[in-house]
Amino acid sequence: MQTQHSFTPGPWHIGTPPPNGEQTIGTTQGLMVAVATTGTSVPTKANARLIAAAPDLLEALIELADCGAEAWGEDRPCVKWARAAIAKATGEQP
Repeated sequence: MQTQHSFTPGPWHIGTPPPNGEQTIGTTQGLMVAVATTGTSVPTKANARLIAAAPDLLEALIELADCGAEAWGEDRPCVKWARAAIAKATGEQP
């Protein structure tokens, strides 16, 4: 189930890296969402994969939190943790 959010809808993918090694993350329509920078100790490709997966991860977490709340209740620690992460990702957190 796709939930409507205020960020650029997914799916996001990693683009072709430019010569400087940065990884771009964007949509299939060509809209750039983010750039994962380079550095000697920066895991650029791993960061780019995580950013590109963000819309899918958020949708999965919303579904899992809803299922967990239905099965165990909102007071379950794993449900509270999921709800806090969702709030952080969606800007609902103060």
